[in-house]
Order: sequence, then structure tokens, then C-alpha cells
Amino acid sequence: MRRQTAPVLVALLALVACHGPEPRRETKPAVQGPDARHAAVEPRSQLLPAYPCSGCHAGREARTQRYELKEFHEVRNHEFSHGEDAFWCFQCHSSKDPDKLVTSNGEMVSFDEAYKICTSCHGDKINDWRNGAHGLIVGNWNGTRTKKSCPACHDPHDPRFPSIKPEAKPAPPKGLKAL
Repeated sequence: MRRQTAPVLVALLALVACHGPEPRRETKPAVQGPDARHAAVEPRSQLLPAYPCSGCHAGREARTQRYELKEFHEVRNHEFSHGEDAFWCFQCHSSKDPDKLVTSNGEMVSFDEAYKICTSCHGDKINDWRNGAHGLIVGNWNGTRTKKSCPACHDPHDPRFPSIKPEAKPAPPKGLKAL
């Protein structure tokens, strides 16, 4: 077997020696669009129907004990379903400034930075969201892009999506048999 390999190696070496190495090709840099990590986060506060909260809550003592929300809040007819009864309003909303939210480590942030509240508990999602794999990035591939904050898709008071009933498979096109 060694005797058969030697002539092949000699032929390959002679071929490379005659023709030399492959000529260098000029490469051009790839066209790059904006990085998902640098897309601006779309503001949310102007979309909230009762913002700023201080319009009603200014000068009021924050009720830090659980109680039923009966008036004025859109969530009054909505069951709070986030965190298996471990959460109350002030888990996310600041008891000191009604126009701010508060992260799990106590940092106060604006409603436009709500993603910081979500990711302070849901840290496993932050890298996917920052890099554009989770969430929604809108805009041009080669221009300004913005990304949606978590509450744009997930209701913070009930973040799970409802179950979706599967639809029947579509009928095959006319003239084709179903498998």
C-alpha cells in the first residue's frame, strides 16, 4: 500500500511546484446592516392610557398591602396572573414615584425601560432579546431600526399568551390527491 501512495504524493508535489500556490483573491468587506444590539427601544409611556400615573397617585400614600383594585385601573376586570401570587403591584411599580417602575435590585426606571423590569427576573431571555432572536425589531435592514419592549407583546399583568386552537390542514389544490 505504501508503494502505491508514494507516486501519488510525488505527482501532487510536482503539480503544486509547477503551478505554485493559488493566487490571492481580493476580498471585499460584507455589507453590514445595523446591529440588533444597538437598535433603540421604542418608547411605551405615550401608549399607556392613564400615563402619567402621578396624575391620580400624586400626594397619595401607597397602599403596600394587597387589596382588590376596583376603580380606574384597566386591570380591574382582568385577573392578575403573574408569578403565582408571589407578586403585588410594588414588585414592579415604585411605591415612591408612581411614574417609575422598580427592578428586582431596587433600581427605578421609566415605563419606557420596562424591559429592565422583565429581565431582572427573566434573565434567560435578555441575550435573545438584545440580539434580536426574541422580540420584534422593526425598520430597514440598512437604516434605523427599533426594537419592541417586552410589554409590546406580553401583558405584564398576565404575560402568557393564550392557547391557540389548531386549525385543520388546508385542502389540497384541485387535481392533486391528498396524502
